[in-house]
Amino acid sequence: MSTYLWMDAKNETAPAMLAMRLKQLMKDCRSHFRLSAHAPRPVVLLCIGTPAIPGDRLGPEVGSLLTQYQPANLQHIFGTLDAPVHALNLRATLTTIKKQFHHPVILVVDAALGNEFQDGFLAIKKGALRPGSGLGKRLPSIGDIQITGVFCNLYGNEATNKMHMYSQCIANGILELFSEESSSINCRFIVE
Repeated sequence: MSTYLWMDAKNETAPAMLAMRLKQLMKDCRSHFRLSAHAPRPVVLLCIGTPAIPGDRLGPEVGSLLTQYQPANLQHIFGTLDAPVHALNLRATLTTIKKQFHHPVILVVDAALGNEFQDGFLAIKKGALRPGSGLGKRLPSIGDIQITGVFCNLYGNEATNKMHMYSQCIANGILELFSEESSSINCRFIVE
């Protein structure tokens, strides 16, 4: 069983730390079920959330940021502000992913409810995410690696500000990771 790595999203080194941790976890996932000696598993980014709720908008915001600078090794992004993945279409999205990809490494980004001590942190873990569990929803577990931004409250200006901070941190970390593999990306999202 894997444990969470917690990181303060306000820390300026958080994107680099996220990229390093993701690199380790992806190496584990890709080598565990390698398709062949020369064909690593494809990577799918699944960004879960509802744009209508400020905190829950985290996944689609990350998906939208990353589609602007789609790295060569991250060509499969599900869940953006224009086409969100949420409780109503999650099962259909999972079916699509299973049909399109042979044993992909699925990296999941979602918001999570937590307590006041977890609020403001990102949690990274190897293993499936149970979306909606904080709200009592019964949705399928999904993914190989999960990144969650933790909120005490998903509504209001504070949640909106945290969502922007989290989404920029996560997008920058993922871009840094995939930019190492594909040096054609030279950008960073700026935290204002």
